Amino acid sequence: MSKFPWRRALLVLAVALAALLLARMETPRVIRVGPVTSPAGDHARLPRLMPMPDGGIIMSWVEPAGDRQHVLKYAVLREGQWVREGVVAQGGGWFVNWGDFPSVVAIDDTFWVAHWLVKQSGGGTYDYDIALAISDDAGMNWRPAGSPHRDGKAAEHGFASIFPDRGGAGILWLDGSDYVAMGHGHETHHAGNFALMYTRVLEDGSMEQEQVVDANTCTCCWPAVAAVSDGIVAAWRGRTDDEIRDNRVARLTGGSWTESQPLGDEGWRIAGCPVNGPALAARRDNVLAAWFTAEGDRPRVRAAVSRDGGRTFAVPVDLDARQPLGRIGALWLDDEHALVTWMANAEGKTSRLIARVVDVRGEVGGQFELGRLSAGRDSGVPQVAQEGDHLYLAWTLPEPEYGIVVGRVPLGLFR
Repeated sequence: MSKFPWRRALLVLAVALAALLLARMETPRVIRVGPVTSPAGDHARLPRLMPMPDGGIIMSWVEPAGDRQHVLKYAVLREGQWVREGVVAQGGGWFVNWGDFPSVVAIDDTFWVAHWLVKQSGGGTYDYDIALAISDDAGMNWRPAGSPHRDGKAAEHGFASIFPDRGGAGILWLDGSDYVAMGHGHETHHAGNFALMYTRVLEDGSMEQEQVVDANTCTCCWPAVAAVSDGIVAAWRGRTDDEIRDNRVARLTGGSWTESQPLGDEGWRIAGCPVNGPALAARRDNVLAAWFTAEGDRPRVRAAVSRDGGRTFAVPVDLDARQPLGRIGALWLDDEHALVTWMANAEGKTSRLIARVVDVRGEVGGQFELGRLSAGRDSGVPQVAQEGDHLYLAWTLPEPEYGIVVGRVPLGLFR
């Protein structure tokens, strides 16, 4: 027996208290999310929240329209109220998918661009095109603008990200035109890679020549973009020939892309797409990047801050290492603090939407729980955007009924 049993007892007590303190620090504080009446109809799904140049928010979504058709709609939020709604397009043969979904983007006060996905006639399940429409009267009227890709191949073209770009609309997308599948019995062989592509659409509907940003990417992780003082920062999940699928980042300045750089560089080897893209948010030249990785069989959400417009990023920090699902969002609360959101680990059929503050020095605050939602793909990718002094959220309710839930939280609760 120990000569000083009380020392052992104190040590055990100290370890227990430390574990309890850590657990309490990691237990999210529950925030009540105020409900907001959704402008979407019955069975709507796939919301996307996009900030407007003047501070409002556009929410777009997809609804079934009968006879196997779908319709892309939008609504404008200003000062906490839905002030108008509109229809962009309606048709059949659309590709409707939880992770690859349409958008409506205000490039400036009058020039808007929208996209949705259309299956290729006679093609395979994942052979689909990006369809564009443009408006020169802030979404009141729309006209078709073709597709940003002009290869004419039966292949996957999707995960488009549209953003203001030198008076026009920049578009990034994942392009599978060089990824050719050949079936032999029960085996499938592939040649070529997916690529991250870019073009710019002008207000008259003309498009610039396509550019390859990255010739070897993951197949279905959405890219992210953010505007800085001298251009655009983009992040996406890359790929190597030996199946390392880490995130990468590059800058667009004056129409030219820089060579991409690693973001995180964890070395996650996975022989398939995790369908979990990164998130970016910028405030002047402060850029927050957040992403999901499961390198070493350790699923976690990570973040890193750049203070030079995305040229370099600080050492990443882990925001959640307790088996999170990912599906990340990000925005800046003020000049010093950014907010990252993600879906926590599955608890049966449900998950929690978690938020955490990261400041410009990379210091991390406590966790907040913003709601509970389906842990399946039916919930889609939860959306976050800022309007006035509130954070707005949107996601899809469980299948088969679907529906869209919208809520808001005062930003002051995160400070």
